[in-house]
Amino acid sequence: MQIDMSKNSFHPPGRTKGLLRTHRAQSAALQKAIEPNTKLLPMIDIFNLKGFQCSYSVTDAAASLWQRENTRVRRDDAPSVARLQARLRSGNFRMTPTQKEIKDYLIRLRRDGLDGQIDWPGLIAELRSFQNIPPEELISSLDYVASRYVSVQDKLKRNFTGCEFRELESKLEDIWAAGVTGLVDGYVNFLKSNLGLSDLDANAARISLDVLMEQRICVYRAMVKQINITTASQGGLDGCWLCNHDAYMATRLREAAAPAKASSIPARGIYSAQDLMAAGWVAQIYQFEIESAAAGRQNEAQLALNFAFADMKEETLIQKNLISERMAELLRKSRPQGHAMALDAVARYLDSREASGSPDEPESPYAAVERTVFRDIYEAVLNAYHRNGGDGAEAIRAGVTHGKAATAKAYAKDPDATRWGKSMDQYWETFYTVPNLENQTASEQQIEQMLAMIGRSSRRSNSTYQNYRNDWQKFLSIIQGTGYNLKAQNKTFYANY
Repeated sequence: MQIDMSKNSFHPPGRTKGLLRTHRAQSAALQKAIEPNTKLLPMIDIFNLKGFQCSYSVTDAAASLWQRENTRVRRDDAPSVARLQARLRSGNFRMTPTQKEIKDYLIRLRRDGLDGQIDWPGLIAELRSFQNIPPEELISSLDYVASRYVSVQDKLKRNFTGCEFRELESKLEDIWAAGVTGLVDGYVNFLKSNLGLSDLDANAARISLDVLMEQRICVYRAMVKQINITTASQGGLDGCWLCNHDAYMATRLREAAAPAKASSIPARGIYSAQDLMAAGWVAQIYQFEIESAAAGRQNEAQLALNFAFADMKEETLIQKNLISERMAELLRKSRPQGHAMALDAVARYLDSREASGSPDEPESPYAAVERTVFRDIYEAVLNAYHRNGGDGAEAIRAGVTHGKAATAKAYAKDPDATRWGKSMDQYWETFYTVPNLENQTASEQQIEQMLAMIGRSSRRSNSTYQNYRNDWQKFLSIIQGTGYNLKAQNKTFYANY
């Protein structure tokens, strides 16, 4: 069963949301040479890249060239500065061409063609933009970067020979190695820092990403010759210059290639792309909870419910064979590390608050972190989930029951701790209660009205428990049927609070 990559799926509801060798061998000298230029270029938003999960027309291709000539400014390139100054003096402050400008530019391209020069600074900035990709865009990012590499490499082969070709190809390999290392290391370090992966597990994820990238490169290399022939023959007046537009040709490669099988584990890899996406989604959850704990927004009891709710969804994915056995083992053994990081964050927050308190206070209003409160509630929820046949929403009820007793015990142990006692009693008492809408602000009421107009209810109009239940039902509806559309509901993996 394969994950449908159509939409984003794991943001918390109601919250803001030889390559294996050359890949590592980035040259320090090259990095030093590249760095000054890349710093002059803004980081590119991958979601705004033409061709990244969107169409890329002939006009788009021409517009990209026009923009490079007319709006990109480099301090060491006097002509580019002069062009922009002339444009501003004429009163045209647009960074996109007018209809007349693009029409005239297309006429010029059809007449003069497009040379084989590579926009190296643009390519560097483009590859750098994939250093921090969200899990739901993992496959699209691998496809995009692999196709760009193949298209640029093919462009060099068709336009250069001899020493000049070898020099430019070497430059491409170094830039490519730096870019892909950024993508792979960025994703692996994200998993490692939020799931507490060992170096061995992190390296297994890194190897799998390397192999997945290599697979896509092989697919595109096998197609590039035919795509060139097709573009040249079917492109009409634009066919010749389009073949030298590497970004446009990369898009044609992605369009013609068969979609990657997300659930397939590569021959020399350990995890599938679907496995790595699932790990990324879990890492997102854990990151959010760890950050919430560090900011003092969640105490031990609330963290226990939230982690338990996320881990029940993870268990459901495992039981339905939506991730491999190896990834299931990795995620299960990473849970204690993730939980510990969140509780350590609570401890640091409490210590910082106590350190900033008045020295005249006889007792600390913050007290030490209560790991037993977390453990009792978390285990109660997971045990109920396994006993009741996998009903995560119902299992939350067991967490509430145990939570009342666990937090009451913590209060009895240290009645001066402000996070227990009355504030926690109120949290449990209102857990199943629908909020009083009369207490809403005017802006909240307007939001409620707008949501009602489109047939949706605000989370604020539901009890905390109802939000958990709604999320669980939505999650189940997505994973049932012929495929699991994780991207369709990026919000369904997170708790409702």
